[in-house]
Amino acid sequence: MVPIVNGTFELAKSKTNFIEAKRNLVIVTFDLEDDADLGITAELEYESAHLYKKQERVALAVSELMDSLPAVLCPNNDRFIDTWMVAGLSLGAHAAWLSMDRDPRLSVCIPIIGSPDFLEIATARNDLTGLPLVSSYMTSATRNHILKNDPVLCRRSSLRPDPFVNKHILALAGAQDRMVPFVGTRQFLDRINVGPFGTKRLIIQQGVGHQCTREMVVEMAEFVWSVALR
Repeated sequence: MVPIVNGTFELAKSKTNFIEAKRNLVIVTFDLEDDADLGITAELEYESAHLYKKQERVALAVSELMDSLPAVLCPNNDRFIDTWMVAGLSLGAHAAWLSMDRDPRLSVCIPIIGSPDFLEIATARNDLTGLPLVSSYMTSATRNHILKNDPVLCRRSSLRPDPFVNKHILALAGAQDRMVPFVGTRQFLDRINVGPFGTKRLIIQQGVGHQCTREMVVEMAEFVWSVALR
């Protein structure tokens, strides 16, 4: 994520040379922890559950950061944070979707070469690598947990309203991405309701596989500028 963060700051700074920004930009990054060596049998049986729980831990960390960061950045209460954004790359993009789905304080989501559908990610990896992530090795408990909690599968109710209303979403994808195909993201964006004040957009870059390009960073920086800084 370092090149993405640096590129975003660079482009945002170049904007301020011509137009004064109305807000400051602070970016905090998370590193997904390294996996322990579970062994072949354990990996086959528990990889999906392990990966999904990791996504949920990242989403929880985002919420905990929003709880604590204002006291760090604004200890004298002379300023406040009025726009929270989340972005993620690859599996981190799924964590970004989870964060947006679960924490109403987030108003901007930028998933990069990722998907809101964990089962789709697992299926694509299975087709590409032969890893049986959605075969009989996925336990029924794991599958049921994903079906109950994943953004694309959650049922909305008065107790769990649509989390995307009046939110801003920019999804970035490679047209030739076989690891995480963009189809699931496009279908989900077509389905969700962002309300009268929200926006949703999917940019698919031709000739690109599972990678974040300079062009994607530019699109991200322009989006952050338009919805949060100007």
